[in-house]
Amino acid sequence: MTLNGTLYQTLQDEGAAITLQLCDSHPVYEGHFPGMPITPGVLTLGMIRECAERRTGRALRFSSIKSCRLAAMVRPGDVLKLTMDITREGDSLKVKASLTGAENEEDLRLQLDAEFL
Repeated sequence: MTLNGTLYQTLQDEGAAITLQLCDSHPVYEGHFPGMPITPGVLTLGMIRECAERRTGRALRFSSIKSCRLAAMVRPGDVLKLTMDITREGDSLKVKASLTGAENEEDLRLQLDAEFL
């Protein structure tokens, strides 16, 4: 399942950062949560995985998550900045990612330290 185009739109993908905007109309928001929609953490992780796939040019799956800090809610309509540090170790990729508000990098939403295969 591809989330780009349904859950989020890529506004800019240049250099070290990717700018994303969450779509208001994704069906997940009907039940998570009515009247106060927030993006489920698993979908936020899926967004990061898809962006890492685009950066590396290969299909990826999580093999481990060393740490994942959900610091603030991600809501429909939010414009966010994703920065990733990707390093290869054998067949796996180590990814350290931060998701912040696009206009304010101190507006931390998520920090991730994970490994992909």
